[in-house]
Amino acid sequence: MIIQGRGLGLRREFASSLANGPVRNDFDFLEVVPDNWMGLGGESLEQLDAIADKYPLVAHSLSLSIGDAQPLDMKYLGAVKTFLDNYDIAIYSDHISMSRDSCGYLYELIPVPRTPASLQLMVDKIKAVQDYLSRRIALENISYYYDEEGQMAETDFIAQLIDASSCGLLLDVNNAYVNSRNHGFDPHAFIDALPTDAVTYFHVAGHLDNGPQERVLDTHGTDVSAAVLNLGAYAVHRFGEQPIVLERDNNIPNLDALCEELRGIHQAMTGSTGKLQ
Repeated sequence: MIIQGRGLGLRREFASSLANGPVRNDFDFLEVVPDNWMGLGGESLEQLDAIADKYPLVAHSLSLSIGDAQPLDMKYLGAVKTFLDNYDIAIYSDHISMSRDSCGYLYELIPVPRTPASLQLMVDKIKAVQDYLSRRIALENISYYYDEEGQMAETDFIAQLIDASSCGLLLDVNNAYVNSRNHGFDPHAFIDALPTDAVTYFHVAGHLDNGPQERVLDTHGTDVSAAVLNLGAYAVHRFGEQPIVLERDNNIPNLDALCEELRGIHQAMTGSTGKLQ
């Protein structure tokens, strides 16, 4: 199934109404976090099954931890594969990050060292994941609040990672903007330095901005800013009209309001109010 157009992150707050209500036409697909649904039964499973019957799904996980120094967690990866296969999900993504150490999962997205050794480790693991899942995966650029000196440029690291592993890029426009503000680089130059054929889809979200003297925080708890929308339009111009997902994890409005924001986001980034053709 070809995924295109406007997507929303699936929230439990909306699961019942989406499962039991009529099919909505104000979004085109849903992004589901497998970590939040794998292994569940009862009403939760019934709701997800009903939602999957109505809407195309993409999957975006949190715990692949592709950048850590540990062996792949094959129990977790096996559960992901079962989930993807059961719901016929072609697009699967995670993050350019690590989220565990030798003691276990940290439940945070930690930046990876941008070094040749780290790059090779990640390439080998990505290839193994793609072989196991029988799918190309996409990895997201994350927001980060510190940056060690002497590392590869983030865009060089991402470009080499994609070239060597043949994975895709989930371009989070908000993360690129937040990082540009916090680390003093031009976000348009960041976009320009990425491979033109790598982007699988886009994420947009809101952030907390307390002014030029404060760090900008990636909260997913506010409306998407005009600056992020402008950068998103620039990204669409460079990479073409890929699917766009609105993430909202805090201070969540009702579903109608969220879909109306998604309509405006899609129009601002692509100049179109409907599904991409």
